[in-house]
Amino acid sequence: MATLRTTSPLVARGRAGTRHASLLGVAVSVATALTILAVAVLLVLPTFVLHPLLDAAGSASFLGVAPDEARRYSDLTVTELVVGPGTFAFAGPGGGPLFDAAEASHLRDARALLYGFLAVCAVAAVLVVAATMRARRSDVWRDVARGAGGLAVAIVMIGSISLVAFEPAFELFHRIFFPGGNWAFDPGSQRLVQLYPLAFWRYVSALVGIIAVALAIATWWLARRRAADARADEGSVRP
Repeated sequence: MATLRTTSPLVARGRAGTRHASLLGVAVSVATALTILAVAVLLVLPTFVLHPLLDAAGSASFLGVAPDEARRYSDLTVTELVVGPGTFAFAGPGGGPLFDAAEASHLRDARALLYGFLAVCAVAAVLVVAATMRARRSDVWRDVARGAGGLAVAIVMIGSISLVAFEPAFELFHRIFFPGGNWAFDPGSQRLVQLYPLAFWRYVSALVGIIAVALAIATWWLARRRAADARADEGSVRP
């Protein structure tokens, strides 16, 4: 004779709570990684960081201008990229527009991508802060540590691949995030890729990766300590 087994409401609630905690943990880990990555990206935008990278990449030589002039063009570009208005219609060498219509269109797409990325990361940061304040703190800090550790490992792996295949990786990134195809330019005539040649992006990517790994390791270490402290506090208040 078959026996019908039923799950008690208490067990069902326990399973639902476990699933909820698991989903929250994944969300916190991903949000942690995104937050760290956003901070790393923002830290390479100041002029005192970008100017040496422009010089190292030979931007002035590609443009046929003095280094100070190349830096000025980059400052104008980054300001419009981050602050606005996003027209990218300033004058270049000889008084004509620095960028043609296709280049300006690509920069506007890049601006939209940057804004979207930072908006998602801002929400992610709020989630991490809220979780550490409202959820079981030892579990949340472990999730933060997992997210930071996972990001560090992922960047090291991607960086290792990029060391030998940066150009294909760079192209793949553009094919994914700029599917319209307005990202391939002629280095002989178009100034966007003269101002920011491939070597510049290699240096920027490496610097973002180094900063992100350093922040991730620091976050992983701090989060593990916070998790241990929270476990001790939670154990001390148990009846």
